[in-house]
Amino acid sequence: MTLQPEPVRPESGLHMHWHGRRSYRSRVPAPRVLESVPELSHGPASGNMVIEGDNLQVMLSLRSQYSDSFDVVYIDPPYNRGGNDFRYSDARFHDPDADPDDAEYVSNEDGEKHTKWLNYMAPRLVAIWNLMADSGVIFISINDVELGRLMMLADEIFDETNRIGVIAWKGSSDNNPSRIVIEHEYVVCYAKNIKKVPQRWRTPEDEVKEALLEQYDELSKETPDLAARATRWRALLRANEESLGRLKAYNLLDEKGPYQSARRVHNPKPGGYRYGVSKRGVVEASAKTAYAMPLNGYRFPPETMQRHIDESRVVFPDKLSQIVQMKDHLVDYRGSLRSVIDIDARAGAYRLKALFGSDFEGFRFPKPMELIELLVGAAGGKDALVLDAFAGSGTTGDAILQLNRKDGGNRRFALIEEGNGEDQYARTLVAERLKRAIEMDSLATGFTFMRTGAQLDRKAILSLEREKIAAVICQTDRSGARSGIRAVTGSKFIIGSNQRGEAIALHWLGPVDSEVNIDIINAAITEAKSLGLKTPVRIYGTTCRRSETKSFVFCQIPDEILAQLHIEEEELLEAVEA
Repeated sequence: MTLQPEPVRPESGLHMHWHGRRSYRSRVPAPRVLESVPELSHGPASGNMVIEGDNLQVMLSLRSQYSDSFDVVYIDPPYNRGGNDFRYSDARFHDPDADPDDAEYVSNEDGEKHTKWLNYMAPRLVAIWNLMADSGVIFISINDVELGRLMMLADEIFDETNRIGVIAWKGSSDNNPSRIVIEHEYVVCYAKNIKKVPQRWRTPEDEVKEALLEQYDELSKETPDLAARATRWRALLRANEESLGRLKAYNLLDEKGPYQSARRVHNPKPGGYRYGVSKRGVVEASAKTAYAMPLNGYRFPPETMQRHIDESRVVFPDKLSQIVQMKDHLVDYRGSLRSVIDIDARAGAYRLKALFGSDFEGFRFPKPMELIELLVGAAGGKDALVLDAFAGSGTTGDAILQLNRKDGGNRRFALIEEGNGEDQYARTLVAERLKRAIEMDSLATGFTFMRTGAQLDRKAILSLEREKIAAVICQTDRSGARSGIRAVTGSKFIIGSNQRGEAIALHWLGPVDSEVNIDIINAAITEAKSLGLKTPVRIYGTTCRRSETKSFVFCQIPDEILAQLHIEEEELLEAVEA
């Protein structure tokens, strides 16, 4: 099989060369059955998925329903530090369907350390590219070990013109003596097609701002006196301080509403305007009533400063030796995703301890939810579909749950995690974390836990038992594009329904005896109506001699499944090439 973005990047120009570069687009695994595990799932089916397995195999298995679908991708891949953070299987490099029994941690003494990392990351970034919506955005956490190679690889796969930027995340303070004390990591951001990404992103702070303004309007109606209103306003901010972020600084009031004092009168470099500012207005620089002038002068010409004074936008300090400031009103605030983010990295560990107990030490270096909330909240809408192919401790899923709780959104996530060796994080940590987070906040949502099963091809599909082939159909049916198919159990024919409420049915007694006749069609339609599902019913079987109607559509096994998995065309292509 071949999986690659279009158009293929030309070989000319600047690019990296490493052993494996010419083959990473074609070294991809066969799709797998994604089997639901009810005992590890939790709550109502909400479109959220936790999938246990190799992320490359899983992403290839998601293509049929989720190609060009994910609005936001966040991944936290191995940093290749040389410790126990990056396991590499040479067998899986040569055959992506091989068991990774030879996987070992890559050390700093390994001369192929960076080559192995590139061979691991390259096909996964291509798979992610194929799953992203045209307007989709990817955020990749990384440190300085592989930053340069990651960006050259991402330039090749996503195209340099689609690079949005690089964020420096300051997550810690380090007082240890060193040449350069490292206190930050990076988040690299690319678009699939930057022309389809909005020019400006709203951030979660925009939502908080709107909520605050609504509360202020109510406060104004209840408390007409400005001084009394200011006292109540500051009390409200203190009570919600933890969730307000930078907006907690808007603790002053005037007739226009809440504001903060901002140092915005300074000229950023020498050569600013030089004059005096008094409470009466602009005066001579030497006037006794003038406040201290900024070192480089004012950034505004005198007439602009006078207008700001007349409009009561200037804050005068208590002492003339101090510099005047400007009012920044909350109503004018516009959130932005900045290139430097300061979020305490310890918050990730604190969250796990809050969920699992103060003695929990089951995962190293979990990312803080606040980081993921900021990134996903900025780049995706309230109904965003979010992918994390390196789920780790499940921070991304937890962050999505919290974002939806705060703003009433309907974001959905797909988390993929294989674990490291014997550590099965998907079931022992990710699923359990999400379950506890949902229960702690009494959230009316849930997730489906899935695991990778057998490889899929024509022969494999025809050999599956009914339960397994039903899972494959729910995984691949074309009417579940972007939203997936909701599984239905306990029925004779109906096995699922799509987002429109239309039924999916299966008649399967093996590859020889699974003809869909008029009796099967009528029984499936009747069963669908009894379940409150709509027509047309998509009925799967091996053959059908009846013409399709408005009430049913026939889907042939295995051809319909193979087409949605893109297997048949690739098998034919390989046969022609051979």
